[in-house]
Amino acid sequence: MFKLERKKEFLQGSIAGIIAAIIKYIFNELMQFLKLAKYDNNATALGMVLKTWENNIIYWTFGFILALFVGAFFGVIIAFIFRYILNENYYLFKGAGIGIGIFLLNFGVFSKVFNYPPDMQSSLGDVISMLLSLILYGVVTVYMLKILGFFPSQARPNLKLVRKIK
Repeated sequence: MFKLERKKEFLQGSIAGIIAAIIKYIFNELMQFLKLAKYDNNATALGMVLKTWENNIIYWTFGFILALFVGAFFGVIIAFIFRYILNENYYLFKGAGIGIGIFLLNFGVFSKVFNYPPDMQSSLGDVISMLLSLILYGVVTVYMLKILGFFPSQARPNLKLVRKIK
């Protein structure tokens, strides 16, 4: 029986995508806090499944969870793209390109399908914020794949995230 998953594409892709989604979420929240963008990440996360939402902790939490799900989903897709289509050479540059591709799909093809606020696409600050956040998402996702040992032909970065206590 043929199985598409050969290594740990689902697990590593999900983990990398979730971590990148958290970074993206923080970036978008920062852009709104700095008044460079009108909408935060919930405008896109909640817009996928709800027609309207409110600014309270319940909607924010639900939007954050949805953003993590979407991040995991695209993380798996990115892992499969690198496993079967692309090689790891210039992986950060390719990750940025994938982020641009997600942006074009999200705000081009699917913008009418999702319930994004109508004025979001006419706000340059929001459009640039979303573009930059998705480029950041793509780069962080592929970098996390590298840290997780996803790319077999290159050594993992020498990161000591936790120091041993002697």
